[in-house]
Amino acid sequence: MILVAHLSGCVSPTPPLGLEKNDTTTATPQRSSRGSGMSYRDGSVPAIGMAYLRVSLEGEPRLGDPKAKIGIVEFSDYQCPYCSQFHNQIFPRLVKEYVDTGVVQFIYKDLPLQSIHPQAMNAALAANCAGEQNNFWPMHEALFTNHGLLAPALYYRLASEFSMDENKFSACLRDPARARAIMRDVSEARRLGITGTPSFVIGKIEGNEIRDMRIARGLTAFEAFAQVIEDLRAPSVPNAVPKTK
Repeated sequence: MILVAHLSGCVSPTPPLGLEKNDTTTATPQRSSRGSGMSYRDGSVPAIGMAYLRVSLEGEPRLGDPKAKIGIVEFSDYQCPYCSQFHNQIFPRLVKEYVDTGVVQFIYKDLPLQSIHPQAMNAALAANCAGEQNNFWPMHEALFTNHGLLAPALYYRLASEFSMDENKFSACLRDPARARAIMRDVSEARRLGITGTPSFVIGKIEGNEIRDMRIARGLTAFEAFAQVIEDLRAPSVPNAVPKTK
């Protein structure tokens, strides 16, 4: 069973992060005209809750020290404006403070919302095929930087800029196996009850899985990530001494 807070409807068993438990403020969800995620009258309000499932990390692109025992998995869509906002505003700080310091591994999974984002699948294919030539993260960065210009011409231009083998890149884009790999990410998101982007799974890495998970839906503040990371990190600190005033 997944214990998460849902952003739609009137039921909110878990208060959204950023609100105190006794805060009675209720944000009214509205579907964004930009097509993905939920927007709120007073801003994007994520929710984090526990989930008693596991997420596979096998074969997924990762950033960070392989020995890091805390993982953040992002389910994302290159054409989603909220995903672009996360990438530009929150992701760099997460990398600086937690990934580059060896605390967290960041893992990316695709959730292209094809019904509302016509370039999402092709962009995901471009990133995955760049990964076949060890250029996933440069392509990933460039796709979000060029969020409003997604098109096949852009993917080939970027492949050229990264000195990739264009014939191999083109063949990969047409390979049905690449699309099937992306759809496995989509199926996993559905199994977790994740239908919008960006969404995040945060938990402890054991082998090629994440366990002891929290699920965050929507554009999540850095402080919310930091709180969960520190909560997961605390039990592993040996001989921890409580702070005194």
